[in-house]
Amino acid sequence: MTRKPSLTLLLGVTILTMIGCSNNNQNTSETENMETTVRSVQRQEVNTRTFVDSAGREVIVPTKIKKIAPSGPLAQLVLYTSSPDLLVGLATPFSTEAKEFIDKKYQNLPNFGQFYGKNASLNMEALSAAEPDVIIDIGEAKKTVKEDMDKLQDQINIPTIFIEANLKNMPETYKKIGDLLGETKETEKLSKYCQKVLKQADSVRSSLKESDQKRIYYASGNAGLNTNAEGSFHAQVIDEIGAKNAATGVDIVSKGGGTLISMEQLVQWQPDYILAETKDVYELIKTDESWQELTAVKEGKVYQVPTVPYNVLGSPPSVNRIMGIQWLGQLVYPEQYKLDIEETLKELYSLFYHVEPTSEQVKTILTNAQ
Repeated sequence: MTRKPSLTLLLGVTILTMIGCSNNNQNTSETENMETTVRSVQRQEVNTRTFVDSAGREVIVPTKIKKIAPSGPLAQLVLYTSSPDLLVGLATPFSTEAKEFIDKKYQNLPNFGQFYGKNASLNMEALSAAEPDVIIDIGEAKKTVKEDMDKLQDQINIPTIFIEANLKNMPETYKKIGDLLGETKETEKLSKYCQKVLKQADSVRSSLKESDQKRIYYASGNAGLNTNAEGSFHAQVIDEIGAKNAATGVDIVSKGGGTLISMEQLVQWQPDYILAETKDVYELIKTDESWQELTAVKEGKVYQVPTVPYNVLGSPPSVNRIMGIQWLGQLVYPEQYKLDIEETLKELYSLFYHVEPTSEQVKTILTNAQ
């Protein structure tokens, strides 16, 4: 990319030209004013730097970033794990269930809303009052990501950064955040933890024969007949542990409640495990007569997904899924993962959510999940 001459250089050339063309009797106040402007610009340049984000955009940001704002729920979750004390606002309030595990000082941050997209709800007044140094968007890279970020930056006149994040590249995501914020101690810890979990999952997955791969159905919606089908971005944890998504041959619907299927389809699939999104769905599956035709129900292989402070399988589809890999991996392939899931949960919550859950809280989180 061709770089433009710096403003300092251009101003310096202008001053030299003015001085060279001036006569001895000209008032020097104009030149002095220009010199003052140059010094001011030089100070600004010293206090800023160019950051190249995941979309390849060169963005001028403060050398020392002290205030950040997330563009949406996914970015909020990642930034809360990496740098909670830099957050000056939230894209969405923490849920009632999550608040038990979130310090009140973060719960009381102003709500900016979501910055762009179909669910945009930006509160410009709250944003202006908080004066963030940068807006950070984190997630999958859309085809229009460059245009989206440039447009948002022009609208709000605040440096706007995109950092790519998906289940596979979470270690790199945290490294990129560390580079941006100039603080790598915490982000390096998180990066290494993610790398460790993903490496184990890769090892287990590659060791499994096709005949060893268990089929899993994720039951959501009021009747348990909504699901994240095979190939869905929201179902990546199932693939990651080396299992198969039972919901095959149906359309992938990533919005709303996901793909709607029928009981007849589910009976035909006969999954080895059924994962219930909520307690109500779990109890429905365990007690409703229509579900009793399923082998997984007969064999007691129905489990409730841990959802506090976030659903570990992907709501939102963010770093919470690192816990999902460990929980589901241990549940389905205990001989390969060999994890004490209660101790694993305590370690992850301390590192990522900045909270030390009690043994009683851990048992509550894992209700019907083991």
